[in-house]
Amino acid sequence: MTHNLLKVFCLILLLFAAEMRLAAAEISVPRLEFASRGAVENGEFVLSSNLAADIALNGGYKYGVLLGFSLEAGNLGKALAYKNFQFGYLPAGSSVSDTEYNSLIDQLNDRMNNQAVLSFRVAEAAIRNIFQLPLDISYFIGIGDSFCSGSEFTERFGTTPIASSFQGFFYFPKGIGGNISHQYDGIHGVRGTGLSLSWNLGESAASQLYLYQDFSFLNDVIAPSAAASDSAHYSGDLRFLINQEKVKLEGFMGITTTQSLQNSLRGGVMAWFSSGRGADFFLQCGIPDWETDTGISIDNLYFLIEPRLKFKLFSLYVTFFYHPFEYLHIKTLEERGKADINVKLFMGDIASSRFEGGLETTMGLNINGLQDFALYAAPFISLISDGLRWDAKIRVNPLELNANLERAFDFFIGIRTAY
Repeated sequence: MTHNLLKVFCLILLLFAAEMRLAAAEISVPRLEFASRGAVENGEFVLSSNLAADIALNGGYKYGVLLGFSLEAGNLGKALAYKNFQFGYLPAGSSVSDTEYNSLIDQLNDRMNNQAVLSFRVAEAAIRNIFQLPLDISYFIGIGDSFCSGSEFTERFGTTPIASSFQGFFYFPKGIGGNISHQYDGIHGVRGTGLSLSWNLGESAASQLYLYQDFSFLNDVIAPSAAASDSAHYSGDLRFLINQEKVKLEGFMGITTTQSLQNSLRGGVMAWFSSGRGADFFLQCGIPDWETDTGISIDNLYFLIEPRLKFKLFSLYVTFFYHPFEYLHIKTLEERGKADINVKLFMGDIASSRFEGGLETTMGLNINGLQDFALYAAPFISLISDGLRWDAKIRVNPLELNANLERAFDFFIGIRTAY
């Protein structure tokens, strides 16, 4: 039912967009990011590149319509090589051993998971200023807003970016649990079909209510033991934002339930404070997901704290991030107990001078032992030119300098939109 509704809604939007005058329609690329990492693997120097882009068709000033698509490739080199893969010929009556069968499955997974895919992201239609009130209502299908990332203040209120830079491919090149497309972006995000109500109080505050069928629980693994999750999940989230010159707050709370009353709760807060004299403070703290029939522990916690000190010649940012083992309703046991400490010392200011460079040191920890301990030092440089932000850094692992010199170095270079 949901898939048929999605097809009909997308068709209506496409037909509607075709009727709009070109002067009223707007095509934009709100996000474009591609990056490369170079490292020695199995004795060979290997470059791996990824791409992520969002393409949006907006109705412009006249129509409250948004149609969005995403273009993603976790490994661009393999995507180019595998774009026309085919199955090898197997003579009739041939037998395949378990080892050969598993090898075929591995090859198929590698090719299917390394395609450059243009996929549907979101369709949304909005009615603005209902009854001449600052109230908007939207009907949406797809990937919606992220909560407590900090980016909403820039997008909604036009403020200087306040979100932490400790996210994305540069800090998590293997993604969450080895899935490069699964990255941290706030404490939670809307994924589903439903309605949102938004009450806007000018440039100072806003609140939103989301009611939707949540499709984050659908199983994307094909295996004999992986049964499809056909039960419908219904979610509701309430969010508020407060925007002041020296204080910015965002909070949310939400619930997901089923017809059998299997409930999960979530909630969190983001806070940014500025002294106005070179000292800022950024915080994200919350529970992305807690199934109420299980115990709650520190493993459910999403916690990032980042004091920021700015002096005349340089700045110092210190970030502590504790990973939740469940994020966007996906459990990743490899993340249980993991934490990062990042110390960033740099000159310049990417927001004002469009340039910054310095040295950062990153330490990976696990509260359950030393199995995930890691240490990196990385000189870096960032600049903005023609609407694009360029980032480059060389990462050094001092723990490998004596044991394995080849594995002690890797480098990153990336480009992303910076509107």
